[in-house]
Amino acid sequence: MKILIVDDETPIREWIQFSIERGGREDLQVAAVAENGEEAFKLALKHHVDVVITDIRMPGMDGIELMKKILEAMPYTYFIILTNYAEFSYAREAITYGAKKYLLKSEMRGKDILDALEEIREDMDRKTVDRSADRYSNGYLDIFDCYYNLDKEEFLMEFWQRHEFRCDEWFQVIAMEKRDSERQMELFEEFRRKEICHSLVPAMKNSSIYFIVQAAQKEDLQPVREQFFRMYAKSGQGLAVSGRIRKGIGGIMPSLEEAEKVLQYSFVCQGGFMEVETAEALPPLNRADIQREYSKTLNGLLYESRETVLANLERWFDSLKGPSLDDLPWVRETCLKMVIRIEEVCAEHISDYGEEHKPDTSWTLEYCRRFCKDLVDRIYSEENFRYSQSVREAIRYIHENYARDITLNEVAGHIYRSPEYFSRLFKAETGEKFSTYLTAYRIRRARDLLSSTDMKIYEIAYAVGYTSPSYFSKMYREYMGVAPEVTRSQKNNRM
Repeated sequence: MKILIVDDETPIREWIQFSIERGGREDLQVAAVAENGEEAFKLALKHHVDVVITDIRMPGMDGIELMKKILEAMPYTYFIILTNYAEFSYAREAITYGAKKYLLKSEMRGKDILDALEEIREDMDRKTVDRSADRYSNGYLDIFDCYYNLDKEEFLMEFWQRHEFRCDEWFQVIAMEKRDSERQMELFEEFRRKEICHSLVPAMKNSSIYFIVQAAQKEDLQPVREQFFRMYAKSGQGLAVSGRIRKGIGGIMPSLEEAEKVLQYSFVCQGGFMEVETAEALPPLNRADIQREYSKTLNGLLYESRETVLANLERWFDSLKGPSLDDLPWVRETCLKMVIRIEEVCAEHISDYGEEHKPDTSWTLEYCRRFCKDLVDRIYSEENFRYSQSVREAIRYIHENYARDITLNEVAGHIYRSPEYFSRLFKAETGEKFSTYLTAYRIRRARDLLSSTDMKIYEIAYAVGYTSPSYFSKMYREYMGVAPEVTRSQKNNRM
């Protein structure tokens, strides 16, 4: 098992390598080490590594972007994420993109690294059972080696012909998420027994299943696809999608990738079917409007009524339905950010709030919607939500006027209280001084602007109430642990 270690701190890299080598496992090999994402990506491709152990926060390309780029090129790579507690939001996001495990740097031991690698080894062993017959133990075709031989026409020709691909016929890839793989295999076999068309043994890659159907005439594939969709819809096994109709072995791998891209609609559709032509015809979302409603919904937390916040949340999630193919990754990331931002409010205002749920690749838009609504209900529950009307009105005023040079005296006057009384009341109910709350809120708004807009940093400084960009950068670094430029570079790397 070839391992790549990525961290911008030399002592951390050396300690992880020492821990692995000290373990005495001959089957674990540190193939390379890197101090940034760009270098790591090149080394991952060069050494064809199996596991990447990476810091989540690095200058330039961060750990999440590194994951995405490597998985595009090598979809079977495993990841272990290293993080600090303050970065748990990023770690949660990494899990959604397939990280096997994340470890806290402050608590990490050498044994933890070895245990995580052993878990990955066991998972790899399960996936490579019976590879000599190009089949997984559950009967699905294993296309693992095809991704490592994309530039070898001879290998691909021999592989697909061995599995009864007919080079002179048209074909189409139908894809679905793996759910109940045994039940799904039964459905495929039932369809194949009808001999409506020629079809290959269904293939599997990670959590996706591919069913390739063929016909002598191009026009014959449409009724075949429609009949399969009808049968599959009755099974309750989720969304099924199809790629373009093509001809020739050279089109198989592009067709698999195309179908997998359309399969991302399983995030917004739990059933039915989707053709690539339909997906490509969908108009783009108005991201600017959605981003404004995103901010409005979050800004209303704590001072708007529970009913108003839930109504805003419902409208916002409804606006994400029917995204274009290009919008899908953005929709998923934006949903996750909404979950994380509301969780941050929970963590700030609910003393016993913990990581009760970990987002993963099974999360859907509807699950995110329900989860956010549950969080809002918890925030506004009687035992947690104890802000007086005066403090709620003060928070509303702060959220609406933070871009100006507002003062404690101004806010106190707005709610008809003396500055001394308001200062004590605000601290007693929120647990923070007025100035601390105002600064934290400005920095959070700056973070969102850095991540979602192309505004210049000095423009963002002015937009969140700072007259000195240098002072803004200083405060941002103190609160977020990184400079504004780092947050901006992470946004640019993910575009």
